[in-house]
Amino acid sequence: MFFPLHDQNNESVKTIPIVSYTIIGICLIVHLYWMILGFSDPSQKSQIHFLYRHGLVPSVFLNGESTYGVGSFEQYLGKKEMKRIKAMPANAEEKKLADMATVESSLFWIYLMPLTCMFMHGGWMHLLSNIWFFWIFTDNVEEKMGSFKFLLFYLTAGILSSLGHVLIRIDSVVPLVGASGAVSAVMGAYVIMFPSNRITTYFCPIWFFIRRIDVPAFVVLGMYLLINFLSMTSATNSTTAFDAHFFGFLAGLTFGFLFREKKVQT
Repeated sequence: MFFPLHDQNNESVKTIPIVSYTIIGICLIVHLYWMILGFSDPSQKSQIHFLYRHGLVPSVFLNGESTYGVGSFEQYLGKKEMKRIKAMPANAEEKKLADMATVESSLFWIYLMPLTCMFMHGGWMHLLSNIWFFWIFTDNVEEKMGSFKFLLFYLTAGILSSLGHVLIRIDSVVPLVGASGAVSAVMGAYVIMFPSNRITTYFCPIWFFIRRIDVPAFVVLGMYLLINFLSMTSATNSTTAFDAHFFGFLAGLTFGFLFREKKVQT
């Protein structure tokens, strides 16, 4: 298992990665706003509805219905019980639950779910881990592509990773959130553009043996791709969207290869 610390900056970055800074800033602002919703509304209705409006819920995205239920409640209590509570709540608690369990959105936001989910995160650890991996690899890729092309690449690859998740989990009522798919795309592009760049990592083949070593990017990122593929094909009830990581990485490989080919021909 490799945990990357930083790249060796084999090719020095001479430009400020303004798009990367902006993406990190937006993710932080959105997460802070989501946290504030939780503090300002003790019932957590606003926070839950924000998550279900702007996270990617595969079944909602495919059905295109602007009024839908909070899937976590249905999973916990069952569809039949939730239907009964919504139709005829027995007490004040059930009335509160019925109110929280129905989300009112619009087709506009539903169709934007594959994009908006990229800027939302389920918690601080989720957010900071994505920023960590993004920060290591993004500056070289943005400089190589140019800021405008990098922005288009990041958004397109992130959307493709989201749609890949939808294809795999068409009936899911759980919202996908996080920049992991788009970050994986940046890592995929990096390994094509800078395959021999060395990455300083913690290497941990077993839990009590940890070493700090420098290895080529294709080793670290190749292992990342393999782990996500194996996890995607074997994990059934995991809360981690390994499929989004996998499809994002493939998108990054494709865009990185196309960009590199274009640069060779000019």
